[in-house]
Amino acid sequence: MSKFTDKLHRVYRSAAPAIGFRKSGAEAENPPLLIVANLTGASVSEVKVIAGSVDAGIISGESFNAKSFKRLVTALGDVPLGLTLGNTDQKGIDRLVDSGCDFVIFDLKTPIAAIRGKEIGKILEIEPSLDQGLVRAISSLQLPVDGVLVTGEGSSVTVERLLVCQRFADLLGKPLLVTLSSSVTSSEPSSLYEAGVNGLVLPEGLTSEAFAELKKAISSLPRTAKRGAKEAALLPRVSGDLGIEVEEEEEE
Repeated sequence: MSKFTDKLHRVYRSAAPAIGFRKSGAEAENPPLLIVANLTGASVSEVKVIAGSVDAGIISGESFNAKSFKRLVTALGDVPLGLTLGNTDQKGIDRLVDSGCDFVIFDLKTPIAAIRGKEIGKILEIEPSLDQGLVRAISSLQLPVDGVLVTGEGSSVTVERLLVCQRFADLLGKPLLVTLSSSVTSSEPSSLYEAGVNGLVLPEGLTSEAFAELKKAISSLPRTAKRGAKEAALLPRVSGDLGIEVEEEEEE
């Protein structure tokens, strides 16, 4: 089983309010948000320093090399390492599994045969503009999807992006991750968390100090998100005048 997606699902379950029951000790220890670092181009020494401040790492499939991948897996220790597939074929994925790959990130154009039956975590990458009907269909897809990653442009967390995150969180019923083009500020993790985000995928090149600061900000968040109520069902409106005619009794 994928160590990363197992942890992602525990974080996802922990974010939901417990009704009438206390959370178990294991759930209480889960961080509110997971931190995923893009380690493409990072050296083994850099990875060792970062490992203590992240929950998972990823590298680009275009830069995959079995020997270097294994070295990164060793450098990360218990921290799982995944890979963005890109144009990786089925044989390439088999080599990934043998090299210690814990999970893969794939998009809508990935051939089903390339990932079906593989004993690794599966994160589906989608665009914010994806049709809502297709977003809903992800939950009933025959191919098991362990989580959804919403990509996006921009260096800051905007109101529009928060709305997109909250809308997808309501539609999916699965763990939600988002990409960020730069390190978030100390106030932004809380907004993303309240919008239903369970993990942050950060870009390559960030310093160990940036990861440490982000981890500290996340650790101060509440263990249960204070999300608003979901949409209520719309009922037909009834006006005061029901349009019922009452016949007058005839006088004798």
